[in-house]
Amino acid sequence: MPVDTTKVRTVAVVGHAGSGKTSLVDALLFAAKAVPARGSGLKGNSASDNLPEEIERKLTINAKPLWLQADGCAVTLLDTPGFTDFLGQTVAALRAADSAVVVVDAVHGIEVGTRRIWKWLDDQQKPRVIVVTKLDKEGSDFLKVVEQIQSAFGKKCAPFAVPNGKEMAFTKSVNLLTCADGDVPEDFAGAKDTLQEAAAADDEKLIEKYFGGEKLAAQEIAGSVAKGAMVPILCAHADKDIGVADLLSTITGMLPSPAERGAIVVDDVKVEPKTTAPLSALVFKVTVDPYAGALAYVRVCSGTLKADMDVVNGTRGGKERIPQLLRIMGKTQTTVADAGPGEIVALAKLKDTHLGDTLCDAAKQVKLPAIVFPKPVAYAAVHPHTQKDEEKISVALHRTEAEDKTFHAERNANTHELVIAGMGDTHLAVIVDGWKRKVGVNVDLSTPKVDYKETITARAEGHYKHKKQSGGRGQYGEAYLKLAPMERGAGFQFVDEVVGGSIPRNFIPAVEKGCVEALLGGTVAGYPVVDVQATVYDGSYHDVDSNELSFKISGLQAFKDAMQKARPVLLEPVMNVAVIVPDQYMGDITGDLNHRRGRIMGVEPADGLQCIKAQVPQSEMFKYCSELRSMTGGRGSFEMEFSHFETVPSHIAQKVVAEAAATKKAQQEA
Repeated sequence: MPVDTTKVRTVAVVGHAGSGKTSLVDALLFAAKAVPARGSGLKGNSASDNLPEEIERKLTINAKPLWLQADGCAVTLLDTPGFTDFLGQTVAALRAADSAVVVVDAVHGIEVGTRRIWKWLDDQQKPRVIVVTKLDKEGSDFLKVVEQIQSAFGKKCAPFAVPNGKEMAFTKSVNLLTCADGDVPEDFAGAKDTLQEAAAADDEKLIEKYFGGEKLAAQEIAGSVAKGAMVPILCAHADKDIGVADLLSTITGMLPSPAERGAIVVDDVKVEPKTTAPLSALVFKVTVDPYAGALAYVRVCSGTLKADMDVVNGTRGGKERIPQLLRIMGKTQTTVADAGPGEIVALAKLKDTHLGDTLCDAAKQVKLPAIVFPKPVAYAAVHPHTQKDEEKISVALHRTEAEDKTFHAERNANTHELVIAGMGDTHLAVIVDGWKRKVGVNVDLSTPKVDYKETITARAEGHYKHKKQSGGRGQYGEAYLKLAPMERGAGFQFVDEVVGGSIPRNFIPAVEKGCVEALLGGTVAGYPVVDVQATVYDGSYHDVDSNELSFKISGLQAFKDAMQKARPVLLEPVMNVAVIVPDQYMGDITGDLNHRRGRIMGVEPADGLQCIKAQVPQSEMFKYCSELRSMTGGRGSFEMEFSHFETVPSHIAQKVVAEAAATKKAQQEA
């Protein structure tokens, strides 16, 4: 039978990069005897960071579930990446979890990644606990970090455990809930009262009890934590097992079960976290192995998932037969008979189920809310080494897009490049390394070509007479065109104003075809032409020699003739950019954006940081991921999306035109 839902804990371990999340997960697994020996990411034997790319780079790249039992509870820990490039994995893991352990580095305190994750937790109303790590490092200060946490996230965050000594003298975690009053370190005198007051703050009955002089019971404090009204702050040193037991007991004793989280309503369908309810399960992670195929990780939200049962894909509508249920623990797989609410299992060989899909009962179908992933911000052009690599690359792209919704690939018809996009340079480098290892595809990456456009800024007229005689039937067609600029984004419009039959009606479409063909390459640097209205108003024909081809050619050449007279200009894509940084980097970032030809549109506070909004040409943003990380020491992040096309300044346009001419010449000589 499934595990008692009240005894299930599904917890995402989250935090800024380098805060010590994976070390804490390894320590928790070892403390609960879920693994025979303590793993270490630095030594390459972590239970969590076990993939080749993680061992090589010594960082968490993929979120993954790890299972342990403690205090009668079945606990699934979801170790997540803190590095910005892989936050898509963290977003998915948070959707699968009921609560979170937020890890904060005692030296660096609250960082950009921590604030971003905290906001996601707030948006999803997930209870959480904070663990302060690295208290043995020079410059660490628990009291200072607690003040910073409370300043950033509120007084509901209160220490439940404190270190026994100051900087670099951390040898013991003192549990304020269980220790005697005399055992509380001097620096934390009054911390017990602060804890009690924070626990009572969100409940009238508890406030009345506290101010009446009564102490809150441990169960009452736990209830406050489980509903998210209070956030415990703990301290830990994973490698020395300091505070690990406190954290484990807090997870099992205070963080909520699926039953405590309660039911949700989706499109008038009630999803209840009960084993007897109709099944609903969310696919929050997919891995594609070249030999084993796709493996879908599902979080059961309601009902009981069993092998060989028939379900419906509530997202796509197809039917699926559930294969055996696998519990993944590092590199080992264990078959389980069933899984209830809150549990996570992996399913192999599903027919048509993808990341973000819902599996549900056919009799009571439901589509759980989609996982909203961050948009890509880094771009690179892909160049296969050989023809064989070119043939294999579609397989690699398909697998990556199935696994990672923060990855996008598109072949640009104008620049003739395959462009991939991700969350950063490291993200794309890891993907390309994976292609080589898993699929045998070798590629190089380069800065993509800018997808420039051309347009006109004035009205003009053009004319062309196509006349060709080569003995026998000839070719004849003449067209007069007027070009006019249109609003940005309007595209192309063709207008027929021919009167008197100077061009027969059946040849007007041929003139339009010629204009459309002329749009493919303008007269400035050969880039596509946009936002132009072309009007054919006169022409001439020959009773015998006129045909569709003749008028198509005359339309094309008349368009080019008019465009040369219409003050043509080059257009470049401009991006909306939002850069989020601590206050001290404001001057550097705004100065840098101005240097990139950006326009600062405004600055506003964002969760204790500053959000600088700007519009910047895409050509200036291709390397911004690594450059922002360098400028801010990894403490800055940004989002970017296409805004509009804008005229390229003349000095930049001259360089673009010269490069286009050189490329064309090289192609002709090749």
